[in-house]
Amino acid sequence: MSGVPLPAYLAVGAVLFAIGLYAILAQRSAVMVLMGVEVVLNAVGLNVVAFWRFVHPSDHSGQIFAILVVTIGAIEMAIGLGVMLLVYRVRRTVQVDAFERLRG
Repeated sequence: MSGVPLPAYLAVGAVLFAIGLYAILAQRSAVMVLMGVEVVLNAVGLNVVAFWRFVHPSDHSGQIFAILVVTIGAIEMAIGLGVMLLVYRVRRTVQVDAFERLRG
């Protein structure tokens, strides 16, 4: 068993989640918003692995789920950055405030 208690893992996950939420809500750059979503996904993955480790130490399902979350985050980043490149070509900005009307 690990020497680090479960509340320590949950505290780190909560701090990561708060940082990601702040990045999503307060940033104006779309790239920073995507990075905030990635940090939130990583916080969720950390909490899932921590709970799984302390509830079922011999089961590796939590690690597999965390790998799935990281994979989904990488796909989300790739698609999001592709969309941001297309929007930048049309609007010449990546500021979220300028995305009021994407059509036309």
